[in-house]
Amino acid sequence: MVVVRDLIISLKEAAALLRGETLSFFNERFRRLFGLKEPYPPASELLAPFPEEAGRFEARRLVPLEPPLILTGVWLPLGGKDHLLILWEKEEANEMTEEKLELMGKLAGEIAHELNNPLGGILLYGNLLKEDLPAESSLHDYVDKIIKLATRGRIIAKTLLSLAHPEEGPREALDLNLLLREMYELVSEYRALRQVEPIWELAPGPVLTRGVRSQIERVILNLIINAGEAMEGRGRLFLRTGRSAGEVYFEVQDTGPGIPEEIRPRIFEPFFTTKKDGKGTGLGLSISHSIVNRHGGRIEVKNVRPTGALFRVWLPAVEDEDQGTGPDHR
Repeated sequence: MVVVRDLIISLKEAAALLRGETLSFFNERFRRLFGLKEPYPPASELLAPFPEEAGRFEARRLVPLEPPLILTGVWLPLGGKDHLLILWEKEEANEMTEEKLELMGKLAGEIAHELNNPLGGILLYGNLLKEDLPAESSLHDYVDKIIKLATRGRIIAKTLLSLAHPEEGPREALDLNLLLREMYELVSEYRALRQVEPIWELAPGPVLTRGVRSQIERVILNLIINAGEAMEGRGRLFLRTGRSAGEVYFEVQDTGPGIPEEIRPRIFEPFFTTKKDGKGTGLGLSISHSIVNRHGGRIEVKNVRPTGALFRVWLPAVEDEDQGTGPDHR
């Protein structure tokens, strides 16, 4: 955790490293924010409500009580009982700049590197143990669970790295019709999509844009998986493409509960998630938004009747005489 401690020291924001509820390390701004003196109180006595799930939160400062202060924070699991806590005064959080987001990305990347090494070791020894177990051993199920959970941890770490160091590559002509079908087929057996009915409404002919294939694929996967999870594995998934005035788009629309109006402005914020039990990192939509922006596009979000949410991703069209023009879903 040496790298994380160095980053905590460098942050202008109040930040602390916790083991359970014990303050194991914090920077000067954190100390001043709560007027800390030894012996240090448990972290749960500093804020109300105290965060219980990864992501962004708001809380009232308890120490000192005066002047009253509302804080916005990020609560990040680092493995085991270790967590990272970063806090802003509410006004500061509302004025979060690109510089702060870049710093959060750097911090996320360092955390990911810290996690990758032990997770890699767990996967290596887990697979070696699985190979050495007799075929009839009852321990196979336990080892499989270890490997599965470590693999999930690696995926989360990779997502954190994507926020810090977006994957780059050559830009090429991409057909959104093909990408949408390929990405859906890739995850169609995912637990949240097995009983979902896909409804295909693709524009005729290639729907071409230019971009980094792996990045656009990531956006499509994020939106499809989010839609499946929003519907809790049952419903209809509408997948559309189209063209309009020098732009192309694809849409992912579900028949879930939709997005509550009060949280819609926040859904692209890093670490903001509504998923329970630590199932979401709150980074999928943030990374997708960043990717689309880098490609000169935009994402539109709205609720649809009678129920559901629609995400429409606009991207610059590749000039192609064969594309023609089509109806505009807007």
